[in-house]
Amino acid sequence: MKKIDSHLHVWAHDPEKYPYRSGGGEPSARGDAEFLIELQEESGISGALIVQPIFHGFDHRYVTDTIRRWPERFIGMALVNPAGSDPVAELRRLVEKDGYRGVRLNPALWPDGKSMDGPIGDALLGYCEEAGIVAGFLIEPRHFSEVDALCARHPGAPVIIDHFGRVKPAEAGKPDVDALLALSRHPNTYVKVSGFPVSSEHDWPYSDMSPIVGRLIESYGAERLMFATDFPHIVAQCGYARGWQIADELEPSLSDTEREWLLGGTVSKLFKYWGGQ
Repeated sequence: MKKIDSHLHVWAHDPEKYPYRSGGGEPSARGDAEFLIELQEESGISGALIVQPIFHGFDHRYVTDTIRRWPERFIGMALVNPAGSDPVAELRRLVEKDGYRGVRLNPALWPDGKSMDGPIGDALLGYCEEAGIVAGFLIEPRHFSEVDALCARHPGAPVIIDHFGRVKPAEAGKPDVDALLALSRHPNTYVKVSGFPVSSEHDWPYSDMSPIVGRLIESYGAERLMFATDFPHIVAQCGYARGWQIADELEPSLSDTEREWLLGGTVSKLFKYWGGQ
């Protein structure tokens, strides 16, 4: 089984060549691509979807150089400025010129007072439908209704909810989790089973998240879920290898078929890469 990390970041440690976002600070943890590859090879990981990191803001040069240097291993998900003059044109350039296969949408970057399900979100999701690329949402439960509206209007745009939508284990069976599960009514919607250390109230292996994973499998099916480490953050949280071992500790245990989908099959098929069809 080919394992693919469906969500991580890389950042440079050379601010003269790859500047950091103004006012955004500098990363304290090592996050370069060479370090990632070293850890992946130790853990038998074949590839990854790299999401543009906020440390570099909308300057994609480091991620672009990384996916060009290791094209068999990495593909990229862009980050465009929804408050910019023409976010769709910005995204189009990143897709057509630099080969990005998706875009991350973060409501924290939206213009003040504007909702993601307004004209900007419609334009970006419309382009995703047109270009056949994926929209990933870094959201909290209060944004589920906005994603619901966008999915209803753009059924041809594949959509991923990052990091469980930041639902908490104490909320299992409560409205926030139910709202996340309800998004499964849109066949184009997927969920990243990722960010365990942030959502969990327990130490590794974050066993209080298991019931939510189980409910997601029931609602979405394993073929619409994808596992990820959220490197480089996982290194300080529990280590990259132990991050992958979280999947082995879920209760009830994943079936062989569920493991194949979550640990690489879903992301490979959705992005038509790493042998996915």
